[in-house]
Amino acid sequence: MKNTDLLLKAFLLLLLVLALQPGAARAQEDFEPEEMTAFMLQVPHGVEGSGLAVGGSNLSAYVFFESYYNGNMNVTLELDLPEGFIPQDASVHSFSLQTEYEDWYRLVDIYIPQNLPSGTYNITATAVIDVDGSKHAIVRRTHFRVASKEEITNEITISGLMIPSDEDGYGDPSHPSNTLIIRETSPALKKLLKITDLKIDREEFTSTFMGVEVTNKGDSTVPVVVTYNILDIKTGEPVKAFKPTIMGMNSDTFCYAALTLPPGSSSLVSLPLYISDNAMGGDYLLRVEVKLTGSDWVAVTRDQKITAVSRKWGPIMITFASTLLGLTAVSLFFSRSKEIMDRFKTRNLVLISLFGTVSFAAINLPMTILWELSHAIFGPFSFLFTGLFYEILLYMLIASLVVLIPKPGVVSLFMMVRFLLGGFITGSFTPITFITLSLSAVVLEVMMYVAGITGKSPDPENRFKVGMVCGIADMIGGYVSFSVWMVLYRLFYSNWYIMANILIDGFLYTFIGAWFGISLGNRLKKVAE
Repeated sequence: MKNTDLLLKAFLLLLLVLALQPGAARAQEDFEPEEMTAFMLQVPHGVEGSGLAVGGSNLSAYVFFESYYNGNMNVTLELDLPEGFIPQDASVHSFSLQTEYEDWYRLVDIYIPQNLPSGTYNITATAVIDVDGSKHAIVRRTHFRVASKEEITNEITISGLMIPSDEDGYGDPSHPSNTLIIRETSPALKKLLKITDLKIDREEFTSTFMGVEVTNKGDSTVPVVVTYNILDIKTGEPVKAFKPTIMGMNSDTFCYAALTLPPGSSSLVSLPLYISDNAMGGDYLLRVEVKLTGSDWVAVTRDQKITAVSRKWGPIMITFASTLLGLTAVSLFFSRSKEIMDRFKTRNLVLISLFGTVSFAAINLPMTILWELSHAIFGPFSFLFTGLFYEILLYMLIASLVVLIPKPGVVSLFMMVRFLLGGFITGSFTPITFITLSLSAVVLEVMMYVAGITGKSPDPENRFKVGMVCGIADMIGGYVSFSVWMVLYRLFYSNWYIMANILIDGFLYTFIGAWFGISLGNRLKKVAE
């Protein structure tokens, strides 16, 4: 009986083996290594196709293997290097992948000897896959070119250099080319900015960017590293003020870009440019260098003379003097307000308030919308449009008001009404508005009094005289306004832009407005009479 049971069990076991064996064999036959795996070889890392290197460099070959097979897979991978190449790591690796989408990768460091002959070399990676005892082999080959320094120098060029640039590396037309702007960081100004609620944010430590365009004229893919130095133009030594230590790290850590240049292509990259507090203005030499990845040898160098614009004391002094003048004028007005106001009749004050309100309604309110719109359409030339409101219409009202009331103090009261309406309705109680309006009022008042337009024997209907006085006064006010903006908001304006604003907006438009304003004032005077 026992023998019968044993025979029965053996028979069932045999049937089970016979039933399973065809499935296993079929699974082995159905395994397609190219479809059920991903096998990649890049030499050097990141280069697909033919790579390039120079003798004496260290490279990293990237080997990647991934399984799409839902089962155990044993892999033996061997990297076959050309004669002369020196692997810094093991060239044979064995590993097991247990599940679907499991992967394995390595960076295999390779040294290219200095005296290795130039030419194209083949690198082969072979993966032997063992699935349930069945072995499959997959081979990957890539070409690798070793070139001489002369060949590489002729193939790679720095084809473009834009400084300053935006974050994408394109030139910044709002700043002069080859010029760095050193931001104002004096302790006195910091205190002033704190009072006016304007802060120097350390995130603005990055002063600007530079755009570097690199071109590969060869027929191999080239991995490169782009970096730069700012040198003393006399000694050739690096200036640390332009590469300061940031968060305990040397800024070289941030001032580089890695590129992979396909054959016959160009790439544009931007590099951050940092300026420390102790940077000085003057001329410097910008040196941009391109190195091949894995080598410290500089393949391409391009020098560019640049200028660092340091702190301008002129705008600072103008801002300080204008602020002092504005505060003095306001203090004088409040200390002698009764005496000043008694010089005007009630109807004069009503008329001044009316003109101030009209100027606010006809100029300030529309320009809150048109200002942004004109900048979007006309860009830096938007002042040609906004000047129609801010200069022609404004000085038409001022000149006509002076014709009606040719007394000292009229312009100041008119400006005060505009300042108060703007502050209470649009919230424009800003230091810049106070400084520019108070200075414009004082300058225009003084010049009108000295020119005889207002005073004891007023001559407010002389078109040429009024136009000249208003034009010159507005030119002064315009220049002061630019200075205040540059100091308090640390902005930069090109000289041509300032000159165009002052001459066209400040003088021409103002002269036209004053000219027509006298006609308007004469007509209003006839109506009043």
